[in-house]
Amino acid sequence: MKVLLVSPNVESLPDPVFPIGLAYIAAALKRNRIRYRVLDLCFVSDYETAIETAVSTFTPDVIALSLRNVDNVSYPKYVSYLAFYRQVVATIRKYSRGIIVIGGSGFALLPAAILNYLKADYGILGEGEFSLIKFIDELKQNRVSKAKLKSPVINYHPGIIANLDTIPYPDRTEFDNAAYLKQGGMGNIQTKRGCPFKCIYCTYPVIEGKKVRLRSPQLICDEIEVILDCGVNNLFVVDNEFNYPMEHAQAVCREIIKRKLPIKWSCYANPGFVTPKLIDVMLAAGCTGLELGSDAANATMLENMGKNFTVNDLERASDICRQSGINFCHSLLLGGPGETMETVNQTLEAILKMNPTAAICMIGIRIFPKTKLAIKAQEEGMIGPDEDFLKPVFYLSPAVKNEILPFIKTFSKKNPTWIFPGLNININAKLQKKLRRFGLKGPLWEHMQIGQRFRGS
Repeated sequence: MKVLLVSPNVESLPDPVFPIGLAYIAAALKRNRIRYRVLDLCFVSDYETAIETAVSTFTPDVIALSLRNVDNVSYPKYVSYLAFYRQVVATIRKYSRGIIVIGGSGFALLPAAILNYLKADYGILGEGEFSLIKFIDELKQNRVSKAKLKSPVINYHPGIIANLDTIPYPDRTEFDNAAYLKQGGMGNIQTKRGCPFKCIYCTYPVIEGKKVRLRSPQLICDEIEVILDCGVNNLFVVDNEFNYPMEHAQAVCREIIKRKLPIKWSCYANPGFVTPKLIDVMLAAGCTGLELGSDAANATMLENMGKNFTVNDLERASDICRQSGINFCHSLLLGGPGETMETVNQTLEAILKMNPTAAICMIGIRIFPKTKLAIKAQEEGMIGPDEDFLKPVFYLSPAVKNEILPFIKTFSKKNPTWIFPGLNININAKLQKKLRRFGLKGPLWEHMQIGQRFRGS
């Protein structure tokens, strides 16, 4: 049995992202002595030729595509990736008779609709290190048959790996690590899976489950040593929030310090769990920045968004970061349930006073099924009961819908360190390439002040 792993994710904004999920699956295949190759389309100029070459030279029995995202979740200038994925599947069909299987975090959000649209053979839910291996095992035993399946979307329960230390860390050997470092400014690593929080829009609990599963700090640092050997010395921690539980975050940092690993890294963080002690140990371990999942800086909107912290917590976290000298960014979502222009102004004014390194501000919230926001949107008539969500649907409060875009365009002119992805304000492909050409590593928001020199040039 031979498996071709395909990463069809070619988005370059804000950066090309290393396909860590597919690298995890590659490691699982290797452990189970299943022959595999990797086809990463991120830096390929002619994808059809790349596909033809891969399938003709390897002749895979199974072609497994990992979909990281469905679209860029940005309003109003959204970009859907599904049409390209469909072209990839059609091209594979043209050159191969292998079984085409779809998986990944993006697929898990809309499995039946995506599978039907892409016209692949099967879709697999659950964590691929377990689910894909089980699927291949059943193929070997001739136990997989469309006639026997009620649906081509396969869900091997429970599909969640309870002990993450039982799976090997990602196998990066067949990926172009140097290209991701040069063009994307960093690699990535995961220290846990699962999210216990209750943000109304969040898909992490849908994809990874609500129970937090931790990796041991020792195995995390073993992986960092391998990453360093690949020539990558800057990482982004892809956890939904690195700093919860705080004890685990501190333990990871202490292990990095103990081994004297020459790594720089940044992460997402929950503003409710930022302490001077934690920031000190993160800095000592090489952390360069935190992206705080703030969403709003107004008490009503924080409650409406299901956040577990207050405006005071945001102010305290900002003070701690600013005093320590670490870069920090507030990530905001404007236009959620109950948003008015008054609450928008209150959020922006409050964040400005916190004086972050940068702010990333999304307007409108991409709605996905199985979230509280989807239920709210249906109750308000924004979506119908049969919505397939393939075309992005954004929740945007009626009270701000007609005013917020021109307001933001005016606001952004006075605040050059604020990024508005949905309007391509202070972030675009031209600026991104210029910054990376200068060898800047880490998230682009950490370099917003430098980026100001290049805007418009």
